[in-house]
Parts: sequence; structure tokens; C-alpha cells
Amino acid sequence: MISLTSPFCLALAEMPENAFGPKAIWESASLPNKGIICLLLCLLVLQLYIAVERTFVYAQSNAATRSFLKLFVAALRSGDFDAARQAAAAHGKSHVAMVLKQGLVIFQYEKQLKTHGQDHDVVQPVERAIARGSAEVGDLLKKGMLSLATIGALAPFIGLLGTVIGIIRVFADLKSSGAGDINVLAGSIGEALATTALGLMVAIPAVWIYNYFTAQQDQMATRISNAASQMVDEIIRREGQG
Repeated sequence: MISLTSPFCLALAEMPENAFGPKAIWESASLPNKGIICLLLCLLVLQLYIAVERTFVYAQSNAATRSFLKLFVAALRSGDFDAARQAAAAHGKSHVAMVLKQGLVIFQYEKQLKTHGQDHDVVQPVERAIARGSAEVGDLLKKGMLSLATIGALAPFIGLLGTVIGIIRVFADLKSSGAGDINVLAGSIGEALATTALGLMVAIPAVWIYNYFTAQQDQMATRISNAASQMVDEIIRREGQG
């Protein structure tokens, strides 16, 4: 059992109460590690901005999509594709409406061309327009995801770099002052541990946020695919009747 009168315990008892607080660690950190801490804090702010911006965008899109699909399904059932296109144009915040609007615009254009030739294929141009729209919307949905993935992957290594710098400083302090006074080493040790902790604090939420919005992207892609398939099926059915 370690005696309370040991040099280590006495040194800890003599240390200020907030010796390992954020302010003390910052003040004792070396210049390179201050730069690393600032970089990690900037990455934390960036991921928070992306999270808030994406949350707002998806909330708007989901609300607009629910409203749009009610009008869209009703218009399809009645065969009123012009009303479906107007509904898509009126719900520009909906990613589903963005895709279907392109398909509906091409459908109306191809219907006009078909008046000049009964053998003109209407369905394939619509499917290609939907594919193009899906690709464009997919890029919009991926906005900020690369940054989140990069933050989640690199932040622990950036923190680890700060730890290595701090450990090097610990050994430098040991060489200059010896191992007798723990207070001399406290700042370097705190600096070394704090950068790794901060790196993990930045990386862990970044990974969670990335996975959350990836799931949101998959749900949106499923909605787009289902609505587009329903529209193409209705076009094929009505073209067959025509």
C-alpha cells in the first residue's frame, strides 16, 4: 500500500485544485499542441455546423415530401400528370419532388413528340430523366458527408500527434529537471493526455453523425425509388391503354 507521505502523493496534494483544467492545460501546452488543440476545436465546430445544416435540410425535405406525395398519388390515380408536375414544382424543398419533376417534364415533352409518330417510346426517356435526377439529388444529399468521414477518421490521429509531442516534452522535462518533482511534469502530462481526449471527443460524434445521415440518405433514396417506380408504372399502364 502506498504511504500518504510518499513524494508522489505529497506532490499531488500540493498541486492546485484545477491543475488539469482546460485553462491550465492550455496555458502549459507547447505551441505545436496549441495549434493542434485549435485545429481539433475548429473540426468540432465544422461538424456541428454540418449536423445542424443537414438536420434542417432533411426536416424541410421530409415535411415537403409528405405534403407532395399526397398530391402526387392523387394526381397519378386520376391520370393528371400536369397536376403531378405542378405539385412537384410547388414542393421544391422535397428531394423526391426534385427527381420526379424532371421525369414529369420529360414525359410531357415526349408526349408532344409522340403526336408526330405513334411508335415513339415515351417511357425510356422518362426513366433516363429520373436516373439523372436521382444522381443529382444523391450529390445534394452527400453534401458534408465527406467532411464528416474525414473528421471521424483523422481526429484521433491528430490527437495522437499531440500526445506524442506532449510525451516528448515530458522526457525533455525529465532530462532537464529529473524525476523528483511531479509538478514539473504535470503540465506536459496533462497536455499529452488532453490532446488524445479532445481528438476522441471530436471523432466519436463525427462518426455517429455520419452514420445517422447516411441512414437518412438511404431512406430518402428508397422514397425516391418507390415514387419513381409508381410513376413509371402508371405511365406504362396509360400508354398501353392509349
